Amino acid sequence: MTETTPRQRARIETEAQITAIGNRMVDDDGVDGLSLRAIARELGVVSSAVYRYVKSRDELLTILIRDAFTQIADAVDEALAEHRSVETLALTMLDWSRSHPNRWALIYGTPIAGYEAPREETVVPGTRIMIALASLVAESTTDTEAANGAGSAQGAQSSEVQELSATLEPLRRGLDELGLDYDDSVILETITIWVAVIGLINGLRFGQFGPGFGDVEDDLMSGVVGRLGA
Repeated sequence: MTETTPRQRARIETEAQITAIGNRMVDDDGVDGLSLRAIARELGVVSSAVYRYVKSRDELLTILIRDAFTQIADAVDEALAEHRSVETLALTMLDWSRSHPNRWALIYGTPIAGYEAPREETVVPGTRIMIALASLVAESTTDTEAANGAGSAQGAQSSEVQELSATLEPLRRGLDELGLDYDDSVILETITIWVAVIGLINGLRFGQFGPGFGDVEDDLMSGVVGRLGA
């Protein structure tokens, strides 16, 4: 194990403090509340000192986006370690969105004007949950085929999936980049569930359904997931 120097440890600690302060600013006031100058004041340093760690507001946004993706994916992984199901994954995402609504908006809400997340920084943490979902779907598909016979299961879904084969090619390439190889039926079902889960959470967090859902969010999510047969 490589030992860190005092300077390296100090840098790691300062970067963690900057991330924590940035997260709190987002929690309190959303993206508009982010300020490198305010972070410097809280750290008790001059503004120029912060720029040694974070060069711009866009870089700070990237750090916070990566951190939010990591936090929610860690929560999902922990929950799935206890019980592997699509419902568990969806309910964990929903619960995290309740605890951190502004961080949810940061990663799954409206794109930030003038900001483009660097793929090399955000793709891996940002796709962890979808990869977990694809794995759950693949497991479910395998179980279904084992119960019903692979031939009949494949035949029932082949026509609609084959029609979309070319359309799914970009997603297939993306999965290949991550070292994953799923057939088109798994990819299509994963997309279907993903859109439903993200869409429902966004509808709830952003008030698109109106008031009155606070006490029934989990039941609603479970109902949607069950409706999808996931």
